[in-house]
Amino acid sequence: MNRLWRMTAALFAAIWIGVPAPAFGAETGTETAVTKETARETADSLVPEDSEFQYAEQCGDAFEVLYYSDADKAYYSVRVSIFTGEVSSVSTVLVDSRGSREAVLTEAQATEIASEDAGEVNVDSVALDTVAGRKKYEVQCSGDGFEVSYQINAESGRILKKTVQYL
Repeated sequence: MNRLWRMTAALFAAIWIGVPAPAFGAETGTETAVTKETARETADSLVPEDSEFQYAEQCGDAFEVLYYSDADKAYYSVRVSIFTGEVSSVSTVLVDSRGSREAVLTEAQATEIASEDAGEVNVDSVALDTVAGRKKYEVQCSGDGFEVSYQINAESGRILKKTVQYL
């Protein structure tokens, strides 16, 4: 009996996995499905003009659209909801985002760098982080309808990584 139960469950799972799911956002005839192409169109306007498209793939409930800017030596990642087509986050990561050997900047200077970049925000936390001997400031900010996290080089003040999460 146990073997029959397992075989039935396996058969059901195989059938379930093999059935194609309807496109998200296309439940009614009036809505347009969010596709990789439409996600890319949305993301194109949020990255520098010289950025080259790398790929778009579905990750959970969003399409992740990745670009690379040779001028900035940075990757840009834009997450677009598969349900609504709205941008949920934008991230920037420098190719060389290791941090510095020395912490020259103070927490107040790191806070100022983040505030200047993000605009009108509340700085929620600032911490000096050391990984493999490299120092970075981790700065968390929040504003009206968004949160921003930064990794800032503790010597040069250069923003190594920035993620804007829309609420």
